[in-house]
Amino acid sequence: MPTYTRQSTVNELAATVPGKAFKAMILRQLPPTSTEKERKELEELTLGLPLETLVEMSEGKLTWGIADSLIDLANGKPHHLVPRVAGAGAGLLKKVSSKIRS
Repeated sequence: MPTYTRQSTVNELAATVPGKAFKAMILRQLPPTSTEKERKELEELTLGLPLETLVEMSEGKLTWGIADSLIDLANGKPHHLVPRVAGAGAGLLKKVSSKIRS
């Protein structure tokens, strides 16, 4: 089984169950095109990009936390998600509590 990283492409990640779901989500998010040929070219280009490039181009829609979680799942390491989710929950709790105090 290969080891997936931030440099893995969507097509590479699609060899895994979480990667297939991610690929389907990415394809649904692509903008409309004029022709079927343009659509296929856009799909090929997008699916061939490394995950880190997609994060950088997503304008915040795809976060590093989501990308790293996908990588952990694709690598069969779901236990790595626990500290990330706990950290995200703590950050959210701080934001909510600071707004309540204001």
